Amino acid sequence: MGLTKHQLILQYIKKLEVGTKVSVRQIAKEMDVSEGTAYRAIKEAENQGMVSSIPKVGTIRIEEEEKKEIEDLSLREISLIVEGEVLSGHTKLGMVPIQIMIAASSKDALERTVEKNCLVLVGDREDIQLLVLERGASLVVTTGFKVSEKVLAKAQAENIPLISCPYDTFVATSMINNAIHERLTSKELVRVEDIMIEDVDFISPQATVSDWYRLKEETGHSRFPVVDQNGVVVGIVSAVDVAGSEPETSISAVMTGDVLTVDRKTLVTHLSRLLVWEGFELVPIVSEEKLLLGVVSRQDILQAFQQTQKQPQFGETIDNLTLSGFKLVEWEKGVKLEGEITQFMVNELGTASVGAVVMIMNTAAYIAVRKTLRWDTITENFTIYQMNPPAVGEYLDVLTEIINIDKKTCTIEISIYSGSELKAKALTTVRIVKK
Repeated sequence: MGLTKHQLILQYIKKLEVGTKVSVRQIAKEMDVSEGTAYRAIKEAENQGMVSSIPKVGTIRIEEEEKKEIEDLSLREISLIVEGEVLSGHTKLGMVPIQIMIAASSKDALERTVEKNCLVLVGDREDIQLLVLERGASLVVTTGFKVSEKVLAKAQAENIPLISCPYDTFVATSMINNAIHERLTSKELVRVEDIMIEDVDFISPQATVSDWYRLKEETGHSRFPVVDQNGVVVGIVSAVDVAGSEPETSISAVMTGDVLTVDRKTLVTHLSRLLVWEGFELVPIVSEEKLLLGVVSRQDILQAFQQTQKQPQFGETIDNLTLSGFKLVEWEKGVKLEGEITQFMVNELGTASVGAVVMIMNTAAYIAVRKTLRWDTITENFTIYQMNPPAVGEYLDVLTEIINIDKKTCTIEISIYSGSELKAKALTTVRIVKK
């Protein structure tokens, strides 16, 4: 299907040479669009790392950050970590150095080891600084030493990243190592933008079922985001939606309009739960303006989890371990979770800890509001009326019922049964944060 104006502008910016200035007025004139449309596209290009606003220079096309493993840092990130000032090579800050080195060895040894796309940390040694630049490597000058005019001129002439850092070499190196360690040990850094598919096939609401079949043949996929002329996601259409429809039927008449969308910073662990709770197979990733940026499928998330589980630094969260044995079931009054109390949840007495029971009940309430009202919420209060902690091995039904809704809050009653025996009962009030 044809690209939207927003996507055409992004495509145009992507093809610009690194270092080219980009302005709202110029884009509007070149692409024959309004300045508002041009501004939104340039902001999105900045979010995607295609352009950057550089003081005293303006917005320019920069080298995009390379696809990287979670432990990799770009030069832009390194400059922020060491609180450095970028003196040259602004357009290449998206590069991930193949190696980070400290210039502690002799000049002869450095000549043999320094290569292009390395990053070298060095103190007040002009001869070493020039050698690093001659090799095409990026340079961090530590301890706040003033960079000579000769070194600065060479870096600027070659457009090589040169960063001045106020800390000494040891401290700067420690700061970089700590940042890498935090990435390896923080599961929250695995976000949707790390796994989403950006080259997305989509279809317009004005297209027909016949167009859907044609697109299916071309791509081999059966689920597509439905995107209007402004690039806004308005639905999803799948094989189930088009089944039995006449070829000339419009996509807008058969698509599923009430779809789950998330932004690129959403945690993958959170999205995995939403996929299960909502029953979706494909989730569009959108900007603040609901413009399509990419998609994530259940398969993408499974592959991401398989990859992270191979890494010893990735642990499982307590919430995930506790909820892994529960499944979502519909019932006549709302939402129900079914699952078993496992050894992981119990205390020294052999019964489920109060914390585990409360977490299960609170999560069930969140799911009930999310599925029924399509709201995101924050718990304001949680009151337990009864608590008879279940034992390990007991199979539970966690029942939820929404008993009151107003403009800003919602009250849910949660009951836990083991067979016919009531084990726990609570009432929670949640505040709506997003409709």
